[in-house]
Amino acid sequence: MTHCQALVLVDPLNEFLHPEGKLYGLLKESLDTTGTLANIRQLVDGARSANIPIYYGLHQITQDGTYAGWLHMRTNHVRNRDKRVFAGWGAEIVEGLEPNTSNGDVVVSRHWNSSSFRNTDLDYQLRQREIHHLIMAGMVANTCLEATAREAIELGYKVTLLSDCTAGFSNKLKEAGEVVWPTLFEEVITLKQWLATIQEQKGANV
Repeated sequence: MTHCQALVLVDPLNEFLHPEGKLYGLLKESLDTTGTLANIRQLVDGARSANIPIYYGLHQITQDGTYAGWLHMRTNHVRNRDKRVFAGWGAEIVEGLEPNTSNGDVVVSRHWNSSSFRNTDLDYQLRQREIHHLIMAGMVANTCLEATAREAIELGYKVTLLSDCTAGFSNKLKEAGEVVWPTLFEEVITLKQWLATIQEQKGANV
């Protein structure tokens, strides 16, 4: 059954996935190795073909005054402020991956650190629709995606993490995640494997 599922797509943003994004260069090795962007595009198409809603967990936008008066800034906050990371175009969703409200897609409030659950309405939005199985993908493998998936487990969700629909700041870092993830999450599978399960579910519902 797909009605209790949702795809949680973390940070499919220009800053990470577009060649002109400020963080793209740090991710290029892993993006190229995995074919991440092409896989995410195929994932989004697959989810919509199965009427699975997509919940977008996006990083907070950097604007003038975003961190004004902050007394406990982390290194990434300082970087975002000083280098204007996630400002304007960089904080926008990559072209072609935008939400589609007719599919039931939801853009939740933006996260400040790594987890799309912390200081956002993601959990509330999911529970309103009685969704308890999360398909998880997006950026970055060892930071925002993993942090969000870890918190999902703590909140009682079933997590299926798609290992080739993400990328790390190096191949080595992403490989480290692939070693750890099966000890944390119910399923760690590839996009191809997940699409096959969707086809099986469609057939069972005919």
